[in-house]
Amino acid sequence: MPIEKLLPVAVNQEKSRPLPPWMSRMRAQWVEETVSETVKADNCLFGVIIGPGGSTMKELQVKYNIRVLVPRKGSKDEPIIVEGKDKTLVKDAVLRIKALIAEEKERRRVTTPVSQTLCIPKALHGKVIGLKGQNIRPVTQALKIKIKFPNKNDNSDEVTLTGLPDQVDQGISRLLNLRGSQSREGQVQDNQSLGNNGQTSQ
Repeated sequence: MPIEKLLPVAVNQEKSRPLPPWMSRMRAQWVEETVSETVKADNCLFGVIIGPGGSTMKELQVKYNIRVLVPRKGSKDEPIIVEGKDKTLVKDAVLRIKALIAEEKERRRVTTPVSQTLCIPKALHGKVIGLKGQNIRPVTQALKIKIKFPNKNDNSDEVTLTGLPDQVDQGISRLLNLRGSQSREGQVQDNQSLGNNGQTSQ
């Protein structure tokens, strides 16, 4: 019988045999001396720890002399495990992994469009927009955001801004300034009208 056919059986028999005492002691010593820490992260962020072709994980393992165990794709609530002999290096590796996760979260935050709603009195919508959009157009063009006002027949006060988070925040600030300036102009005009009416009535 060819030796290739015997190999699987031999391997299976080897696996089923109990470990020699000296090997068991070595394994116990390894477990005892190994420092282990965990890092929790969303499953969708595991990729930043692994890196292209596993490059980031390999770099971490070589630099800190540790082993990184990343849960399989689709696993839920399973942490990343960092193991090593040197407690300090393990902690340094954990800090680096947490930093990579935080950087990726921030990168996604600033590059993912969001929508926010701002309340501006319906009566001021036309003034905030300006004639043919002259007030609002510089805001949308400069910040590269979309600003949606309700239709004329809709009495809602809600104005929706869509774009990158930082730009949307700036857009809200500029709309509030426009709203404030239009409100003040309206008050001045009302006061002038009252004054004129008073003069006429005399």
